Amino acid sequence: MILKMRSSHDEPSPINTYFDSGWLPESVCKRYLDHTCKAGKYRTIDGSCNRPREWGSSMMPFRRVLPPDYADGIELPRKSRSGRMLPSAREVSLKVHKPSASSNPSFTVMLAVFGQFLDHDITATALSQGINGSSITCCPSLTVPFERQHPECFPVRVGAGDPVYDLTNRTCMDFVRSAPAPQCKIGPREQLNQVSAFIDGSAIYGSDSETACDLREFIGGRLRMQLTSDNRTLLPPSINPNDGCNREVERHRGRYCFAAGDSRANENLHLTTMHLLWARQHNRIANELARVNPSWSDEKLYQETRRIVGAQLQHITYREFLPIILSDERMNEHDLKPLKSGYKRQTHGLNELKNNPTIANNFAAAAFRFAHTLLPGLMKMTDAEKDTQSYIELHKMLFNPYSLYDADGIRRSVISATTNVIQKYSTHVTSELTSHLFEDFMVNSSVPCGLDLVSLNIQRGRDHGLPGYTVWREHCGLGKIGSFSDLEGHLDPQALEQISMLYNTVDDVDLYTGALAEIPESNSLIGPTFTCLILDQFMRLQKGDRFWYEHAKQPYPFTEDQLVEIRKSSLAKLICDCSDNVTHAQLQVMRSVSSDNPMTSCEKIPGPSFTSWKENYFSHSTTSQ
Repeated sequence: MILKMRSSHDEPSPINTYFDSGWLPESVCKRYLDHTCKAGKYRTIDGSCNRPREWGSSMMPFRRVLPPDYADGIELPRKSRSGRMLPSAREVSLKVHKPSASSNPSFTVMLAVFGQFLDHDITATALSQGINGSSITCCPSLTVPFERQHPECFPVRVGAGDPVYDLTNRTCMDFVRSAPAPQCKIGPREQLNQVSAFIDGSAIYGSDSETACDLREFIGGRLRMQLTSDNRTLLPPSINPNDGCNREVERHRGRYCFAAGDSRANENLHLTTMHLLWARQHNRIANELARVNPSWSDEKLYQETRRIVGAQLQHITYREFLPIILSDERMNEHDLKPLKSGYKRQTHGLNELKNNPTIANNFAAAAFRFAHTLLPGLMKMTDAEKDTQSYIELHKMLFNPYSLYDADGIRRSVISATTNVIQKYSTHVTSELTSHLFEDFMVNSSVPCGLDLVSLNIQRGRDHGLPGYTVWREHCGLGKIGSFSDLEGHLDPQALEQISMLYNTVDDVDLYTGALAEIPESNSLIGPTFTCLILDQFMRLQKGDRFWYEHAKQPYPFTEDQLVEIRKSSLAKLICDCSDNVTHAQLQVMRSVSSDNPMTSCEKIPGPSFTSWKENYFSHSTTSQ
């Protein structure tokens, strides 16, 4: 392949420019070489034309913060420093990440729900596929040896005596490697992000023009919805047989899974609800804009609404979500909090490398997966009509969005997410995710046959060549670690004991496992290593986004009066405006009800007005900013 490639620069040899970012193979990098951008008022749907060299656009490689650690230096998954295999990800999951119920009463499950929705807005790792896009099976039978499997297989080994998989005589868990990303240089294997990195609502609208068009009504700027018999709007039905949850028995009832901007929208009931609320929010705002600007075309209404919704998503992320995860102190220290008035000063050039918003590989494959430890195994559900409460196992909410067709389904889902509390941040993860992930209880309710999410997370980090935990600690300025004893006082003692027995050396510890074992920082939900990595990414997503809603120096900034209205946005108000029969909510729905966060009538929760978007509306000029 190398011999067929021609450099677009007059380089003497590809070998001399092995890691040179200026070396562009013409066959791979046509997008870089030929892509031209027109000056535009609105974001492109795929994130292109926001930053130089297509930083942050969809279908581009994740960003490397540190060089990858592959066993062969190129693509083979990481091994122990001794050259031996690392402990099985399943063994690590069983011994370090075993379930242990310990709730955190301060925060609600909505924190994890919003986090997942946000994650799907900015990351979607492409998986390798077989011939003609077929799926790859890595554990087809008990008789196929590992060496004869598909080259993109990296199955999780399951040892004898496994408390779950022994029941089905399974010796491995399916795992397909992430697809290698086409690159503009010769070098180690990289992975592909299929969605735009920017917080732009791509989970609502899609990250490609075909998806975006399919989701539009093309009337009044609205998104396409389906209307129920009782006159409620739901997301449009998905008729894709491969979307993971369409069942024949439900199709016969006229109930389908849902289509949204992200293909993972049906993964769990709460996530599907979040997609529905934001789609309704878009249509509600489009109708408001049409009311104040009756002459606006469908296209203008769609683009203006999409711009407002993206700004609201950014505002809620940095005002409600991140202060819980990172702490108010960190947010203030790095000037990440939304302002109360005016525009943010851009102290660094958008084109500086430090502001490259491309999602980091460590963020997608490890750091932003921290919320899996927060989910409780049982969810309390309230039925208002029957005035009863019941509990549902978490795995039964996965790929099972059909209750949203019920008259009270959306309200039940919203109340569940805003009243159930999360688990404490730790290495412990509910068995609903480590034994029953994606278990199809409709097909096989008696035999455990689910996957282990923790094993998959650990395996994904190895697949991506993420360096070990201690390398990341040192990168974050947390000190060099030479032995397991150096981690005493930094990691949970019980977790450290198990980790030291499983891993051959301290440098072998996986980033995901090591960081989850850390003792959380003061006023922060998570430990210092994940704080460091997540903070860096969200700094880049704000400072490196040309269309950031509080930036004045962009092609089409919001007016100061419009910013006043956007800053009234909250997830609580969105829930009130876009749910069915929800009349009260706490002001910050990711936090539990308290004297500082009281349950409030929806009518008393402030929200934006859209009169500032009326054509020819005179407001403060932005030219002096």
